[in-house]
Amino acid sequence: MKKYIIASLAIVSAITFQSCSSDDDNGSVDTEKPVIVLNEPTDHEAFLPGSEIHLDADFSDNVELGSYKIEIHSAADGHEHKGANAVGEWFYSETNQIEAGLRNTHIHKHIAVPTTVDGLPIVEGHYHLGIFLTDKAGNEQQHFIEIVVGEDHDH
Repeated sequence: MKKYIIASLAIVSAITFQSCSSDDDNGSVDTEKPVIVLNEPTDHEAFLPGSEIHLDADFSDNVELGSYKIEIHSAADGHEHKGANAVGEWFYSETNQIEAGLRNTHIHKHIAVPTTVDGLPIVEGHYHLGIFLTDKAGNEQQHFIEIVVGEDHDH
């Protein structure tokens, strides 16, 4: 009988300590997307070829940030003021890991706007600037604005 009581207490204790384990973070799974606050540039801001885009952003997550990607590509929709000369479309992509353990970080980048692409004058016009932010759990947030390379003709 004494062995039965001791065995029962051992089982109850094991179950109690197992259910109080914090290894699974109370069984919760991070499903919340991280947050992107783009301070600079502003939507439809114009940049001349040969100038720099000042990119300034704040990233945050409820648990832990993972990585980010900046991408710039043409937003051409067929309404471009192109001359008869051949021109090159600009594509920019940069991916970076965020220091482990951070829930908040600030980035400030200077991105050079080229004057030529593959030896051809850069296509002037509208471009999409996108930021992709992923947290450690794999949740992704995206933020896009449109910028103008060249003079903004407001149309």
